[in-house]
Amino acid sequence: MNGILLSLSQLALSIVLSALAAYLAFYLFQAFTRRLNGWQGLQQGNLAIGIVLGAAIVSAAIVLRPALSLSVAGWDAGSALPWRAFLTQALQLAVGLVLAVAALGLSLLIFGALTRDLDEIEELRKSNLAVAVLLAGVLVGVGVMVSQAMAQLMTALAALIL
Repeated sequence: MNGILLSLSQLALSIVLSALAAYLAFYLFQAFTRRLNGWQGLQQGNLAIGIVLGAAIVSAAIVLRPALSLSVAGWDAGSALPWRAFLTQALQLAVGLVLAVAALGLSLLIFGALTRDLDEIEELRKSNLAVAVLLAGVLVGVGVMVSQAMAQLMTALAALIL
């Protein structure tokens, strides 16, 4: 019974934090594109903005995925195991969420600094799909690369707690 309760609580936590991650990915986009109104662009059907926003959400999910896996097979925590596992995973997801947003934001800042001749925000405003796909690739690529480091960090964090 404890296993089912733990699984259901992990599922509920994952759903809530996934929605929060999607919102924070949108917030990250807004912070990166201060001269561009993302909501307005989406409402006007700007596909370029939609592509970059979608990539930001997918990338955040890729980075956060390692925080969702928590193996309790080797733990000897007695009856407190489900609560310790739940709290450990909650902490992993919270830390992972902050690090995911920071990693993606930093990568966009670095990419923007390296491509000074390209005004990404203005190109997105003009619905330039080529620039949108480029930025989407940067976001997803960074997400894939950072996810391995995130997995190692989550394993170390779980070991500290337990």
